[in-house]
Amino acid sequence: MTVQYHMSSHEGTYKRKFVAEVTSVFPGIIELDQTAFYHLGGGQPADTGSLTWDDGEGKVFDVRKKNRIRHMVDGDLPEVGSTIAGSIDWDRRYLHMRMHTSQHLVSAVVSEKYGSDTVGNQIGGDKSRIDFKPLKLSDSEINMLQDDVNEYINKDLKIDINEADRSDLENNPEIRSSMSSGLWKMLPSSVKRLRVISIGDIDVCPCAGTHVRSLAEIGSVEFVKKDNKGAEKQRLTYILND
Repeated sequence: MTVQYHMSSHEGTYKRKFVAEVTSVFPGIIELDQTAFYHLGGGQPADTGSLTWDDGEGKVFDVRKKNRIRHMVDGDLPEVGSTIAGSIDWDRRYLHMRMHTSQHLVSAVVSEKYGSDTVGNQIGGDKSRIDFKPLKLSDSEINMLQDDVNEYINKDLKIDINEADRSDLENNPEIRSSMSSGLWKMLPSSVKRLRVISIGDIDVCPCAGTHVRSLAEIGSVEFVKKDNKGAEKQRLTYILND
């Protein structure tokens, strides 16, 4: 199993370069014993970057996980057992970290104010979107929501990475995105222990994505579009300003 640096600590999340051993090689694919690359998942795009070794280099254009983490590369391929140096496209990765943390914050505030669940999200570098249900906000209500979100950012609440038993999260009304909501029903029943991201005392949410250390790193949230998707579902699209 490939060790993922970001899963256990903020120090691992902010790791831009790393050294690893090649465990398997397939056409266009490199597997490692450890990695700082984030794989596609949870609405967050995969990292890009490069892998280099003594006599070659591969450009990582995608990372996927299905049982194992696979780095999709253009270029050379190393021998199994080789030592590689990995380097992440940090600007891209850091934008996704800011966006993903802001998604948690927006979802927490909407849940608190309107009792609405997050039922989908897509994180990007330029903009991100979140689907809520039930929700139907007016333009003025979205402006107030934006003010509330940015007020929390100004408080610069800290983000913690922990683990929790699934049984402690299921159907817990005190936890946003508890296991009773739609997104978490997709988790296999065999998953008993979950990685949890907490924002101050306002949000606790199971998540395997990458996040910043504190809300101040986000910048400010600006909602730029709303779409009513039917069946009491509303999509809010936002950008981040430095």
